[in-house]
Amino acid sequence: MYKDKFVLSISHDGYPVKETGNRWDKEVAIPFDSEYKIRLKNKNDRSCTARVFIDGKRVSQLGDIIITAGDTIDLERYIDSSLEKGKKFKFVSLDHPDVDDPTSSSNGIVEIEFRKAKHKNDIKIDYDWCNWFWFPSYKEDNNGPHWIYNGGDVNGTAGNMGNVGSDIVTYSASNSVKSFSGDGKLESYASAGATVEGSKSNQQFTYSSLEVEDSVVSLKLKIVGIKKDKIIHNVVYKYCSNCGNRIKRVDKYCSECGHRI
Repeated sequence: MYKDKFVLSISHDGYPVKETGNRWDKEVAIPFDSEYKIRLKNKNDRSCTARVFIDGKRVSQLGDIIITAGDTIDLERYIDSSLEKGKKFKFVSLDHPDVDDPTSSSNGIVEIEFRKAKHKNDIKIDYDWCNWFWFPSYKEDNNGPHWIYNGGDVNGTAGNMGNVGSDIVTYSASNSVKSFSGDGKLESYASAGATVEGSKSNQQFTYSSLEVEDSVVSLKLKIVGIKKDKIIHNVVYKYCSNCGNRIKRVDKYCSECGHRI
């Protein structure tokens, strides 16, 4: 999904999943009980922040994520209590015991609020909120000015976060995989789901700060789930996790893409 030089996509098994639906009502389908990443790309000439919501809940309790100009981030985990580790995003059916509210209309919705950095001449640094515990240092490059701090917010409110040390994969239309469809119709087998905590992630972040504009660019994408096994005319099928091609249970490789099952 693309708007105002911002990109949102869902990545599964290392590839962005192909979207279906109209321009502002997009869906992607991934197998139930699988983990995924949220791929964010900033194609603007300025840095930005990204505020991430899944199932109507804010993913990070420690601040927004900073994406420098032209950069891509694959966000794979909740940032609720630690910058060093957390739990990955896992998509499950609504009857999963870890789903908080199976009746919520927000289930399956991934929404991102992007805010661009202010122009250099518009930035005004406010020192009032700083504490002696902070040691700010100023850095300026092609992505604009940055104030870097050592330590955390002693008042309990984190600053914006920049991604460090994570696997970055550039979004490309050529990397898009086929929809998970046996007959070309997503609605024939996809069903609603929600995101819960998955396995442990060591994706790390660090504190930083960025002055941003008030205007918000919002992108929204819905995830639906597919069951890995299907019974059609008394024949048991499963679906390739790489391209979505329908294959027989006994097959070890996908006949469409060659992916090992």
